[in-house]
Amino acid sequence: MASTEVPAMVKPEGKLTIAITDMGNETPTVWQEFAFGKAYMRFLYDALTGTNDAGEVDKNNGAAKEWSMTPDARKWTFILRDNIKFHNGDTLTAEDAKFSIGLVTSEDSITSYKGTVKAAIADQDSITVVSPTELVIETSKASGFLNWFISDIQGVEGLIQPKNYTESVGNDEFAKNPVGSGPYKWVDQRKGDFMEMEALDNHWRDGAPRFKTILWRIIPEESTRIAALKAGEVDVISVSRERAPSLKDDGLNIFSKEGASVLGLYFHEQWRDNSVWKDINVRKAFNLAINREEICEFVFAGQCSPARVYPWPDIAPGTDNSLKAVGFDPVEAKRLLDASNYNGEEVAIRSYPRADVPEGPRFIEAVGAYLTDIGVNVKIIPTEYASYRQERLAHTLDNGSGYLAAPNRPLAGFVGLMRVLNHTDGTFTSTHDPEIDRLIEALEAGIAPADVEAASIELYQYMYAQYSHLTCCNMNISYATNDKITSWDLGKRVWDDGFTNLVQR
Repeated sequence: MASTEVPAMVKPEGKLTIAITDMGNETPTVWQEFAFGKAYMRFLYDALTGTNDAGEVDKNNGAAKEWSMTPDARKWTFILRDNIKFHNGDTLTAEDAKFSIGLVTSEDSITSYKGTVKAAIADQDSITVVSPTELVIETSKASGFLNWFISDIQGVEGLIQPKNYTESVGNDEFAKNPVGSGPYKWVDQRKGDFMEMEALDNHWRDGAPRFKTILWRIIPEESTRIAALKAGEVDVISVSRERAPSLKDDGLNIFSKEGASVLGLYFHEQWRDNSVWKDINVRKAFNLAINREEICEFVFAGQCSPARVYPWPDIAPGTDNSLKAVGFDPVEAKRLLDASNYNGEEVAIRSYPRADVPEGPRFIEAVGAYLTDIGVNVKIIPTEYASYRQERLAHTLDNGSGYLAAPNRPLAGFVGLMRVLNHTDGTFTSTHDPEIDRLIEALEAGIAPADVEAASIELYQYMYAQYSHLTCCNMNISYATNDKITSWDLGKRVWDDGFTNLVQR
């Protein structure tokens, strides 16, 4: 959204309370938060490259008001605004942007798309601060989508925190009392429980926010969230697809993002010799064992459809619409499993709720039952997503699995995503396949849109044929609200359903 002119007499007032299942790592720094924490992080920080609700980069909404790249996509220049202030009064400059990119790409960074940024920006020496408002980045390879990678369209990698303040108080103290330049400033937090923020009277981009206070509450249990909404204790909740229709009948408002994501399970560490998934017949058997139509009907109340290839929703760009979702064939699945190298090894599937998939535990129960029916030795391990994520980072999930609902995104977003998930060097990779690596590198090297799309389709087709993941369903995402919220554009940013739109006038 472009800058908003709001009369000076209009002030933020009142409180909005949002209850969801989790809030990422609950650590409000640009290098110690996951993509799943972006929903709250965008209240606190501005991004170097701005974006809009359509899921596009937008020069009206970020610290950079202009950017350009050389024809070979090896050098980018960003021109910053000179009127953005951090909450402590310091002016946001190119030094802060360089510093923040350094944090994001540092060894200890845990951001979700760190690997994508680091693959383009080798080190701090490749970033030059020409002036307080000009930043030049020389990339280690052709990077036609660098402006996307350091935006807020995917994760938190583009967000900017102040260099001087961070260095003066230290990283630990900054995480307790963060300072950003977003429309809200930090107030308080109790991890696992709540996070509180207070609006600025006026923000350079959003004008005067509607609500003075934003209170985020972490409530994993859906029944508790629903009870809190009906009791007036909270104003916005994430809600399962199954419960959304009845809540609408009760007079609550339901807002949905249609076909917003694709649900799938990872075959972790499948390259290892002891992996049951090293054998393509096992991967194919797992995919054939799942009745996607039944899952959509009985777990997700009909609010989804069978999907073709994780992590692309069927409506995503750069895909092959001639392909079909894998069908349900338990007889063939059992035949393939019996003919494979599978010898009854335990397959441990992690189970946890998430804000975008409150039905997660029931989904995993259903998957476990289908796999058991064809002879898989399934163990379901209840956990929290943060714990599972640590296992993914450490690559300690031998014969283990877990799920995510990967959001739809622009083609540029998939360029960044695929290295993270499936390149041998990817932070969260579950594959070490030279052909996948080659196809991802070809995708990253593309500059002309037609070349990028063609490379994406080739990668998509290969991963479909390899059964690289257990792909399930195209998903809708739903929220319920009381009458404080009567309209809501959930937008098309990744891992953020337009929460900042709740506070705009």
